Amino acid sequence: MADRNSYKIPPAMGPNTVYETWKNEIAVWRLVTDLEKKRQALAVTLSLTGQARAKALEIDVAELNKDTGMDTLIHALDSLFKKETVDLAYEAYSKFDSFRKSDTMTMSDFIIEYEHRYNQCKRYEMVLPDAILSFKLLDSSNLSQKERQLALTAATDLKFDAMKSALKRIFNDGQGKMDEGATSGITVKQESAYMTRKVDYNKQKPSQGWPPKFNRGTAGSSRGTNPIDKFGRRTKCAICQSIFHWAKDCPHRSDPAPVKLTEGPCDNTPEENCNLTLFTKEHKTDNEIFMTESFGCAVLDTACTRTVCGKKWLDNYIDTLNNKEKALLVTAPSEKGFKFGDGMQVHSFQNSIIPAQIGTTTCKIETEVVDVDLAKFL
Repeated sequence: MADRNSYKIPPAMGPNTVYETWKNEIAVWRLVTDLEKKRQALAVTLSLTGQARAKALEIDVAELNKDTGMDTLIHALDSLFKKETVDLAYEAYSKFDSFRKSDTMTMSDFIIEYEHRYNQCKRYEMVLPDAILSFKLLDSSNLSQKERQLALTAATDLKFDAMKSALKRIFNDGQGKMDEGATSGITVKQESAYMTRKVDYNKQKPSQGWPPKFNRGTAGSSRGTNPIDKFGRRTKCAICQSIFHWAKDCPHRSDPAPVKLTEGPCDNTPEENCNLTLFTKEHKTDNEIFMTESFGCAVLDTACTRTVCGKKWLDNYIDTLNNKEKALLVTAPSEKGFKFGDGMQVHSFQNSIIPAQIGTTTCKIETEVVDVDLAKFL
């Protein structure tokens, strides 16, 4: 707690003190000091240094030793230090507009200083709309493009308070950067790989036998079951979906009779080597997998500006409806623009109103439909 005697000592005006700030401090000091009014100007004069003190001493002591002495002193100092209102406004704006977060500054300290500089602008009736103020805060935060996108997603709306909250929640360490270990850690999973190689069977040693034998590796698989794919799922037979064999060993396949190899007399005719590589269909993309797994369901996306789904998702959903529910479908042409996280821009071709059930509530959902592999986003 401050000593009451300290209230008798007026605030000092140093060489780096902003004059307007010092005047505000003097106004506060006059409200708390117990010095008589006619002695306040004398006390302030003795606390001044340099040009300010020289200017104050030009005033007659009798004028300072009055109840109006402070007004006289401030008027004299204004003629020396006070800037034009336009100059002060531009100075406040320049400090605010050029402010950027440094690498050593925490996010909390940056936001505090940002608000302080903006409040200086507001003193001169320079008030920004909330959305622009929040976007300028984001641009001044010295973040990467990925980090800015994360902050925009976390902000609940285009309000300054929402943006402040998002930045504090995400970038809360000492340097205002994301916790890389928590957000971008990558787990590398080792799995078995299969390859073909060219073998010159003419040089095959007799001890190795004919035909040569190839063994399939079992890394990454349980005993008796198929290996797992790159998504961590057990591979299945393409014919019967069994996890205990592949299509080539499936008892349900209806392939023509296999080619049989017979041994016969060997002549000196050079044999032609034939190298075979089995090509299988590529794995589905992440979007296709996500869309397939979300058939009949919807994804709640707070960053989605309007409800949207892909054509395949809608077709699959309609197939699950009964005739009574299908009669409730309403469609109309539409052309709304969407931009997804990969930067791709698409336009919807249809607007649909579909019957749905969320929990125990039966409702209708209006959605835009785009011709891409996309789940339903609410």
